[in-house]
Amino acid sequence: MTATEKPVVAAGVDPVGDAVARILAALMSVLVVLIALPLVVPLIARRIAGDSVATKTRFWIVWRWQWLINTLGILIVAALVVVEILLGVGWVQSGEARRFVATEDWGAKLVPTLVPWGVANLLSGTLLLPVFWSLQRRKVAGLVRNRRIADVVTQERIESARKRAADHTAALRIGVKVNAGTGQVSGSREDHLAVPRPVADGKQAFGIASRTPVRMLADRFRDTRRVRDWVDDAGAHVVLPDTASSCRALVIAESGSGKTVLLNGLILCALEYGWPVFAIDAKGDPADADQLADAVRAQGHTATVGEAWDLFAGTAEQVTSKLMRLMPVPDGANQYYLDEIRGVLQAVQSDSPIRGIDDLRNRLTRPGDHVRDQFDLSMVNQSVDRSGTTAGRRALQTLLIALRPLEQWIADDGWSFDRPHSDVTIVPLSTADDTQARLGDLLLLDIRHFLATRMQRRDKTPVLVIVDEFAQLVTGAQDPGDTAGSLFETARSAGVGLVLSAQSPAGLSNDDTRRRRALTSGAALIFGRSKDPEDVVGYAGTIMRMESNAHATGDELGSGRAQHSYVIPPQDVREAADGAFWIIQSGAIAPFRALPHRRPTLTQESEPLASPTEDREDVPGSDPE
Repeated sequence: MTATEKPVVAAGVDPVGDAVARILAALMSVLVVLIALPLVVPLIARRIAGDSVATKTRFWIVWRWQWLINTLGILIVAALVVVEILLGVGWVQSGEARRFVATEDWGAKLVPTLVPWGVANLLSGTLLLPVFWSLQRRKVAGLVRNRRIADVVTQERIESARKRAADHTAALRIGVKVNAGTGQVSGSREDHLAVPRPVADGKQAFGIASRTPVRMLADRFRDTRRVRDWVDDAGAHVVLPDTASSCRALVIAESGSGKTVLLNGLILCALEYGWPVFAIDAKGDPADADQLADAVRAQGHTATVGEAWDLFAGTAEQVTSKLMRLMPVPDGANQYYLDEIRGVLQAVQSDSPIRGIDDLRNRLTRPGDHVRDQFDLSMVNQSVDRSGTTAGRRALQTLLIALRPLEQWIADDGWSFDRPHSDVTIVPLSTADDTQARLGDLLLLDIRHFLATRMQRRDKTPVLVIVDEFAQLVTGAQDPGDTAGSLFETARSAGVGLVLSAQSPAGLSNDDTRRRRALTSGAALIFGRSKDPEDVVGYAGTIMRMESNAHATGDELGSGRAQHSYVIPPQDVREAADGAFWIIQSGAIAPFRALPHRRPTLTQESEPLASPTEDREDVPGSDPE
């Protein structure tokens, strides 16, 4: 080809146009990459976090308005992408793109144009993080439910994190601030929910149920037993049963776990039902008693603290039983003298019971007007030593020695279980003091008498009796487990609500059979943090689980076996946060968080709730995803 000859171009072929088309195609690929940039941030986050993030409590905390945050994030990113697509398509269709790439320095101009959009798209990916975590939560929840996590240890840690998140969410719904690392309550909001909390059907709630976050659809369709009497129909609140005979509970939790707040909540709920309440506190802390009294009075009810008790209330046999309770434990050598005192007391109460110390002194020194016949009179006046001391005087001397330390605690016009002087009778007792410990033992005996008397006269009027640290009050030859078992077995028939509390199952009794008798008496079992939880979690039952073995390398699951596991792992109870409890009744279980008391500065009336989050927009919900 000579210099004057021109290249021959095939018909219909434009090399310049093809080059421009290829450049435009490359630009469109760049636009596609630009549009996909928002997905880079979630993918990087997934890569960095891995599966271990699911073992963190905060991963499972789902806010009530999570769905709105997710929706807004998707809409904003989608709007940005749509704008970019429209701009890119319009740029190409208008011919601007062809003219742009035809310029010599189009590459240098392209970078400053695309970089701001690339940065905006990349940053917009942070708006998709909530959606990504929501999807990831659901994925992990499904794997956990089906026991498909390769590492069994990781599986258990994830389940523990979900339970802690459920409790943390319940605390936030209430308005209580809980340290996620230690489980300690650090404060509360000014507008926190308080006990008593009216709910549907006129019931009063003392706790908010803790619901596992991110429940699968299969979980919603699964038929599960609900706790009767103690949980409302919506399953959102833990309530005090509206009949006293159904209000029987054994509370087990260590000191500092929120047990006092829980028991006080029961009392405040009972007052809303119009029940008289007796609260015997073996911790003996006057500050706790005064705090409860202030809460009761702030609610518009009356309360007495440490008022004298009528030891001599009841029938002749009941008075005799209480006085004999002051005597030493029978050991064989003293049995004769104990029988003598009992016989004398029975003889001088033939027509009416003894009604006070002065009456006791009068009857044993001048028994003539109080005995049934000459035989009883001779028994009381029988000389028992050379100085002429009578059996009645010797019994009187022994009884007065035993009664003298109790004189500041008893009075002829004092309160009794049949004759309370206020809506709430608070009796703080320090068991470190032998006298107060003996007084508490007498009160437990009088409770049994009270239950028996009500059954005899067919009295079903509601009454609530709460005994905190009751095992500390049992003295002599009695066993706390037997005492608890007999009280629970009788309270229902007597129409009396009875709540007994202890710090551990071991404190109920040293005898395993008696301890089981108390735990299986039919009363609800409420327990919180405990260092010795094996006994109580055993009553929550077990569940059959398929445990899979993983290969030494890789994430594939190998063989597996079915085995029984605790429904409530003991370690969860050991690590329970302040104010977190479980309730077990008739084979059903409900974890919950106790409501705190209303602050004295708050005077507004509580309104019935449909759900514990209906008037709160800044707290997590149970499962908004």
